[in-house]
Amino acid sequence: MDRNDANASPWFANLAIACASYAGGVVGLLHFLNREYDPITQPLSYHAVGMHGWLMTTAILAFAVSVLALAAALARSVPPLPRGGIALLFGAGAALAVAGIFPTDVTASNLPTTLAGAIHVAASYLASPCLVAAALLLSRSRSLAYALALASWAALVVLVFVNHFDLRFGGIAQRIFLALVVLWVWVTAFRVRKSTSAEMDLTNRAF
Repeated sequence: MDRNDANASPWFANLAIACASYAGGVVGLLHFLNREYDPITQPLSYHAVGMHGWLMTTAILAFAVSVLALAAALARSVPPLPRGGIALLFGAGAALAVAGIFPTDVTASNLPTTLAGAIHVAASYLASPCLVAAALLLSRSRSLAYALALASWAALVVLVFVNHFDLRFGGIAQRIFLALVVLWVWVTAFRVRKSTSAEMDLTNRAF
């Protein structure tokens, strides 16, 4: 790792931590502000529609920035990580940004009725498997991050099953999946920051 990468990597990691923390905090707040949405049955993205919709939009975009920042930090890590995993992480961040720009539709069937709603759903469906696959590829085995990646994969399988059979607890299944993914981003960003700081200390002592 050269000195420029060593300086940039913790900055990206800190950005990922800050944005993920903001997204998680805003989502928690919205569950108190928007009591009309049922967290058990309705998708989280419904909070982007209505009086406080702008808050949910900023939360989605903040999480997109968090994922992209983590990908940038991991791309500068030592030893080099799988490029496929980093590419998937960049793709997931881009898809999340699209999902944030285009709001979903609030419908009785939870299915989109407008072009913007369809784009939101398609982008969300693309981001989810990309995030999980990246987490599995980029996490070290027997680590907390890897355990969260495995749990995220299991939660995604359950979510797909629930949505496919139109079961009435898709909202809570989605929230559990997203909570695990956000935790993975948070834990991984902390690990990158810690390992990079240690690398920088060793480099500085060498000069």
